[in-house]
Amino acid sequence: MIGSGLVAGAGSAGAEPVAPPSPAPGDARTFAELPLPGQPEGIAVDPRDGSVWTGSNRPRSAGAVWHHDRSGALIGTYDLVDHSPSAEHGVNGIALDGAGRPYALDYSGARAVRIDPATGEQSVYATFPDLPSCGRGVVPCEPSPIDRPAWPNYPVFDGDGNMYVSDLNQATIWKIAPGGGEARIWYQSADFASIYSVNGMQFDAQGRLVFAVTISLTPDASIFRGKLFRLGVEADGSPGTREQIATTSQGDGIAIGSSGRIYVAVANPVINDVEVVEPGRGVVDALPSPLGRSMLSVPLVTPASLAFRGTSLLATNHSQYALDPREWSIQELGVDEGGLPLFHPTVG
Repeated sequence: MIGSGLVAGAGSAGAEPVAPPSPAPGDARTFAELPLPGQPEGIAVDPRDGSVWTGSNRPRSAGAVWHHDRSGALIGTYDLVDHSPSAEHGVNGIALDGAGRPYALDYSGARAVRIDPATGEQSVYATFPDLPSCGRGVVPCEPSPIDRPAWPNYPVFDGDGNMYVSDLNQATIWKIAPGGGEARIWYQSADFASIYSVNGMQFDAQGRLVFAVTISLTPDASIFRGKLFRLGVEADGSPGTREQIATTSQGDGIAIGSSGRIYVAVANPVINDVEVVEPGRGVVDALPSPLGRSMLSVPLVTPASLAFRGTSLLATNHSQYALDPREWSIQELGVDEGGLPLFHPTVG
């Protein structure tokens, strides 16, 4: 255990919070505005009560994790214990287990921190090694000519309780066995080496790991754009065949709909969209619609992470260069389907 980082929060008194209806397809609304330090990244919806977890990725801050009820009201704030206030980044992705405990990926210490909402207690669930560059002839290594520290970015569980985590710096997908511990390399490729590498991930209905590479530096027509891949998982748990699904804008977090469509949050501050990808066809649409944008109390600005809530997508307004603090928010975008269920396993 590393102690409790509960800063503030109280359960809803009286009547149960009422979840607002999902916006109509193409429409949008602001689900919640966020307190300082702002700059949200990572989002997860608890299927048991509809509550929402997100965190602050803001540099040189407390590494806050926020808990909202299903109506969007803030009910808890947790500052990550032992998070360095001088760290270059804060919280990245968030995943939930079957008990509703969030696992927040912290750049500081390259770790996954588990929070118990019932007590506020925190514990380090996993750590991620700083791999040397493969150019130095040392193994294990990161497949890049530049040696950079681990940057655990996006977590997802499989049905057996294994956690898979993308590394935005080290062109690596990590795997952590149920119960936690030091991450081990599961998959790497020099094709992913980039200034922003492997990012959002989710398993599809066929059990393949779908993931985004934010900026591709491979020498082809899609250089400096994003790419979506899917990677099979063999019966023994090892990686299988890799396929490229689509070329996108600079994708960050992803979410998969029940239809198999993949929704990609675009981290490019000029685009500010969620792109809709149909495997086999590529990008077929973008959200929200022009009318939906006019409905937002603040604009959609560099959405970073996505999660389904009913027939809508919650998107974190990362807004790295926000001039107005109200931009730091969770936006809700209407779609015409629900999400493919995530795994929320029971882990030790």
